[in-house]
Amino acid sequence: MRLLKTETALGAKKIAVNSLFDNDDLIQKTGIEYVYQSDDSTVSLALTACTNIEKYIDKNSIKLCMMVTQTPDDYLPANSITLSNRLGLPSDCLAIDISQGCSGFVQALCLIDKLNSFYNNILLVTADRYRSKLHDADRSTNAVFSDGASATICQYDPQFGIIYESHFTDGSKRNLLFQSAGKKENNGFLHMSGAEIWMFTRIKVVPQIVEAINFCKNNNLKINGIYIHQASRVVVDGIKSLLSFEKEKVFENYSAYGNTVSSSIPFLLKDFPLNFSNKNSVNIFAGFGVGLTSSVIIYGKKNG
Repeated sequence: MRLLKTETALGAKKIAVNSLFDNDDLIQKTGIEYVYQSDDSTVSLALTACTNIEKYIDKNSIKLCMMVTQTPDDYLPANSITLSNRLGLPSDCLAIDISQGCSGFVQALCLIDKLNSFYNNILLVTADRYRSKLHDADRSTNAVFSDGASATICQYDPQFGIIYESHFTDGSKRNLLFQSAGKKENNGFLHMSGAEIWMFTRIKVVPQIVEAINFCKNNNLKINGIYIHQASRVVVDGIKSLLSFEKEKVFENYSAYGNTVSSSIPFLLKDFPLNFSNKNSVNIFAGFGVGLTSSVIIYGKKNG
């Protein structure tokens, strides 16, 4: 599975966080001065991310369209079906949705890596409009989340793929980050317990990343970069401080885009393209959040 190209799209409306909340300490903590909102549909935002894919691949060769979203335009049909139609993908293309959040891109890659030899060319799309879920007075969410989308072309190549993967799922912590159907809880708005989620990240996610780093050391794999979910400054800097690894190789761009949920790692891939110029070079991806879940993979050349 070669990640041939990643394109991204951000909500068109740029919002200064200090126009929402008069609190300089808040921006200092999150590292996010601006968030971005889309007034378009989720599929339309996804379509924008897909605008340039034909520069890199014939759309008629795409055999699977997988869309990760937690802000669907429709409960049915699947949003990937609507997207496939608007993109003009062939009618023999399989289209499926995955309802996952900040872990979704990494988890989708795990599935695609197993499917890629059959569906040679796969379009992986992430799209979330979390700002449509937020209460105006909720600083913990309104000051960090942006609407964003991405499109990644996954092309079959037996020399590239996932070398290692690790997953963690704990549904007992569902109440730390949720949006209920209807208005039965929190009036239907997104709820996030930031401090508790950081504790989960420190206790569960960081050890997963450390295990992946150690796997690379034990197998003589050179880590070119670590791509972690861009939750906020407190999370990204916190993870960096707990890793015995070169800080400059743990990439970050949350200050430019905010927290784009399932698209945050694709935004990193756009800004920090994968590099496999060195022998045995690999990269680590770590997605974590809603569930609570976390997924960590090592991606690179399978044969060095």
